[in-house]
Amino acid sequence: MTEDKDNVINLKEELFKYLAHWRWFVLSVFIALILAFTYLKFTPKSYSIATKILIKDEKSNDLANQLSAFSEAGLLGNSKNNIENEVEILKSRTLIYNTLDSLNLNIQYVDVSEVIEKDLYKKSPIEVLWNNDAISKPVTIELHNIKGNNFEAVVNDTKLGTASFDKNISTEYGAFVVKKKASLNKLTEIKVNVFPKMQLAENYRNILSVAPASKTSSVIDVSIVDQTPQKAADFLNTLVHNYNLGGIKDKRFISENTANFISDRLKLIGTELGDVESQVEGYKNANNLSDIETEVKLYLDNLSTFEKSVLENETKINIVNSLISHVSKAKKDDLVPGGLLTDDAGSESLIQEINQLILEKQKISISATSENSKYILLEEQIRTLKSNLLASLRRNLSSLQIVKNDYKRQENEMQAKLAQVPRQEKEFRIIDRQQKVKEALYLFLLQKREETNITLAATDLNAKVIDKAIVTDKPVAPKTMIILLAALVLGAIIPFIVIYVRNLLDTKIKTRFDITDNSNIPFLGDIPTSETSDQLMEISSRSSAAEAIRIVRTNLDFILSEKAEDECKVIFLTSTISGEGKTFVSANLAATFSLSGKKVLLIGLDLRNPKLYEYLKVNPLGISNYVTSNNKTLNEYISNVEGYENFDVLSSGSIPPNPTEILMSKKIKEVFDTLKSQYDYIIVDTAPVSLVTDTLLISKYADATIYVVRANKIDKEMLRIPNELYKDKKLNKLTFVLNDSDVTKGYGYGYGYGYGAKAENTSFIKKMLGLK
Repeated sequence: MTEDKDNVINLKEELFKYLAHWRWFVLSVFIALILAFTYLKFTPKSYSIATKILIKDEKSNDLANQLSAFSEAGLLGNSKNNIENEVEILKSRTLIYNTLDSLNLNIQYVDVSEVIEKDLYKKSPIEVLWNNDAISKPVTIELHNIKGNNFEAVVNDTKLGTASFDKNISTEYGAFVVKKKASLNKLTEIKVNVFPKMQLAENYRNILSVAPASKTSSVIDVSIVDQTPQKAADFLNTLVHNYNLGGIKDKRFISENTANFISDRLKLIGTELGDVESQVEGYKNANNLSDIETEVKLYLDNLSTFEKSVLENETKINIVNSLISHVSKAKKDDLVPGGLLTDDAGSESLIQEINQLILEKQKISISATSENSKYILLEEQIRTLKSNLLASLRRNLSSLQIVKNDYKRQENEMQAKLAQVPRQEKEFRIIDRQQKVKEALYLFLLQKREETNITLAATDLNAKVIDKAIVTDKPVAPKTMIILLAALVLGAIIPFIVIYVRNLLDTKIKTRFDITDNSNIPFLGDIPTSETSDQLMEISSRSSAAEAIRIVRTNLDFILSEKAEDECKVIFLTSTISGEGKTFVSANLAATFSLSGKKVLLIGLDLRNPKLYEYLKVNPLGISNYVTSNNKTLNEYISNVEGYENFDVLSSGSIPPNPTEILMSKKIKEVFDTLKSQYDYIIVDTAPVSLVTDTLLISKYADATIYVVRANKIDKEMLRIPNELYKDKKLNKLTFVLNDSDVTKGYGYGYGYGYGAKAENTSFIKKMLGLK
């Protein structure tokens, strides 16, 4: 074995190993492309439908506008959190469920009359009225042989027999009625899939994509991939519509609560005002009074400013008391009426913030539990702000009470001044003041109710649709170019892997490189597969095998160049095992030497398994008979090969029981000594060296030894036998010849150069695939 072999990959050699099988690559790519086209043709296409919406900013107060600068700088995360909350709401199971329910998408109509099933969304000529919403698994209804008003019904592979349109059909899964909406034309089979609504909502939730368009914008991209683009577009548009309806409902909730609170107060104040007015009327009647105001006009002019202040103070005290009572008794999720404290900006700001947090908590509760950290934080914030609000209202009430006490003091002073006014006037003033207080409060509440109703009617949408979901005819799956490219690559990789693995596992000797890369023994040449392996080469033959044997003959002359021109040259041929073609090479090599004008003798010394008779007409008596008998001379056993002038053959003779003793006989030396004087070349076909020692016993008579290796016959590991023989010099001038090599594989080498070609008839498929 070569000891200094370079660890370098011969790229040209490796490339030719695969190029030799180019037909397999073409066939594999062709089949892969056919399969890819078939897959593309029969695989349902999926479409991506998308809509783009803008989440409107609800911040309107000055403080929020000032804080927005910090939000954009990344110091506050309220805006980001708001977008994330809206994303979660859009993906909420409840919103999706309501959307699917409003579109009735839990019932799917499918045309199964073609190879590829077709969804009949909005095109179904029938309608199924299903009465059981409590199913836990999908139910498949199949309508076969639809003729006229009758059809055969199958539910979950259970045949129900013949049924009719508009008739109730009962099953173990529920009852349903099939109605005909339009003409079926040639449609005779329809499949109806009834999905559990909650399971369908969960499926849509998994395939629905909701994500902000960027980190800094309030735009959200909503998309879905479906095999029916019209259904996907309707789903997205309805989803956004329902989302806006939910937002409107949330916004109107505050106004509705405020309106209800004002209406309740109006009823109470109206009753009290009616009582006071009745009291005024009764007092005037009882005291026979007509126009007290004229009589005390002078005092009224002086007290007008004071009374106005008293009225405003009483109104504020009533409103604050009402708010304190409402906040104290209200549930934790009840909204606080806003816009009533016109002079208390701090309390109004707290009310707005409390209402905003309550709404945010209600939104989060749709998709989160009470243990959610965000939910708990909002409850704590609401509780804290309400406590702060009550404290603020009580402080405001204390201030109003102080003002009221001051007004009381001033009133006492005025009462002293009015001591001279008739008793009736004083009593009437008390009643009249109560009437005016109630009346002012009543008018104030009426104004606030109108403002609230205007706000309720002008509620804006949460989201503005930037791009509405529309139907597209460009599928996103399967991706045609990617699949075709993958088929092309896979079609090329499969034969590559097969060839690589086969070469990796195949340790047989195939080419000259398998020999030269693993041995230092000289290589004479390789002989390709012969068209006529049982016949000798003719002088006019120009086949690749004939040319290869001539090359071996020429190279052999260089090996034997030390011998004199007129001196006989003895050439042994052996192999590792039987069947490697050493007899074929021996016979044709001898014939080639004889055709060059040299006198050649071919001797068969494989006494155990002679095969010369397969190629030549030989004398059945030969070497073994000559050694064991003294009756005939050696030349009597030699016969001429028919058709060749200078080509003789000496067979091995009868198969002896003791071939080793015959080869060790002194007569063998006499045979070689005698024949050397008669011939220019003596070609000796010997026994395989790995099986017996016969060849080694007579190797001393050889001037050169040709070691025949047959391609695809023995493993590379077997080269250790000739390598050891070469190293130990047990065979004279040992050389290699590779027999039966396949030059059609290429590898960059070959013989013939157009002088001949195989004559065998090969089928088209074998030619296409490169098979013998």
